[in-house]
Amino acid sequence: MLRIIFWKLGFEWAMLLRIIRPCSDQRVYYFAFGANLSPDILRLRRIGVYETFDHVLEDTVLNFSQRGFYKNHGFASADASVGDCVYGKMYLIRQSDAKRMDYFEGVPFLKAHAKIVQQVQGKPFYFYRSQIPLNGLKPTQQYLNYLTHAYRNMDIVPSQYTEALLATKVLKTLEPQDQTGVFVRHLSRWPKILHPSLKHYEKHCHQLVEALWNRSLVGWMIRV
Repeated sequence: MLRIIFWKLGFEWAMLLRIIRPCSDQRVYYFAFGANLSPDILRLRRIGVYETFDHVLEDTVLNFSQRGFYKNHGFASADASVGDCVYGKMYLIRQSDAKRMDYFEGVPFLKAHAKIVQQVQGKPFYFYRSQIPLNGLKPTQQYLNYLTHAYRNMDIVPSQYTEALLATKVLKTLEPQDQTGVFVRHLSRWPKILHPSLKHYEKHCHQLVEALWNRSLVGWMIRV
């Protein structure tokens, strides 16, 4: 629970700094391949984009391997895979927005994603990758739509790639998370009598983070 509190405090602090010191001249490239491909999500998060172009991220593969809020729920991750690639968009954004994006992606304190830095056109860019990729997870239909709608409008994405993505099995029932590993680690080290309570605790932690994810006390003050 302390990690959630610290994450949310840091989240609001990053929002406040963005308002007070936007530092619009300090910018960085960010590679998006998940929900951030959607203009609606960028508007929701108040992320301003100065420049955008389609990009292919080499030696990675698109997996829904980032554990989500529900049972068997997964978000997209650009996992390492030699010879494969992930299609997406490169955004030029403020450094101050990039710091906020870290909180939206659960990098500080929650340790959901790792932040990977590479170079494009001789300039650094970054993207997010699951810290603990898991197999067998499924996206929601809404989340999958963010990707497929974007890919249909990107010339660099082969039609067969989009068609294969459209065939992805989606999560049809949103059941509470019943697995530990994010907020309760190494369940086996705890006495078995505590396991039901710890699983219950993990479930409520996921529900709390979901409720707080795109909400901010001061974020509405940010002008894009």
